[in-house]
Amino acid sequence: MGKLLNVSSPVMRVMARVTDLVILNTLFILTALPLITIGASLCALQTNLQKILRHRESGLVRDYFRVFKQNFKQATLLWMGILLLVFILFADFRLINRLPIPVEFLLGVAAGILAILLAVVAIYGFAYLGRYENSMKMMLRNVIVLSLQNLFQTIFLLVFNGFVIYFTISSPEALLTMIYVFTFGGFAVVNLASAVMIKQVFDRIEKNKKAD
Repeated sequence: MGKLLNVSSPVMRVMARVTDLVILNTLFILTALPLITIGASLCALQTNLQKILRHRESGLVRDYFRVFKQNFKQATLLWMGILLLVFILFADFRLINRLPIPVEFLLGVAAGILAILLAVVAIYGFAYLGRYENSMKMMLRNVIVLSLQNLFQTIFLLVFNGFVIYFTISSPEALLTMIYVFTFGGFAVVNLASAVMIKQVFDRIEKNKKAD
């Protein structure tokens, strides 16, 4: 029993990680409630998950608010840009059906490509802002490039996050279930799954930089 309750035992390490995820999930919900701050909240959440994966976490709450404050301007700008483009794409898809078939096909393909690029930026962008210091223009360029250079991770992230969103809005019952799940750790767990893949991408970038 003593070994089981030892701080360094596997059981206690797992419990510590679960506690960290619950804390991060709670912080994310509280800071994202104003809605306009969701970008900064995602940046802080993803950055702290990266630190946990690298076993470099210290002062979880302090680090969360430090990242939130440092990246608030860029993350909020990115978030508002994403929302604007999502609204435009939604309006486009509603209007495309009324156009002649050739025009509908071309605009549909263009809108689909833009939607994929937007999803890539949304998935990688906030984690990138929390780890690297770049201008918004450079960040967007680098995110697109690294997503193409790491197609396996990118496809996984698109499919995984797409499935979570699709399931959440698939029915009223699923929505209620996911609201419950997200309230008690779901945001942190879903982002942790994404963070594992994003870490592989970032590690590859940093390894190549060291080699140069």
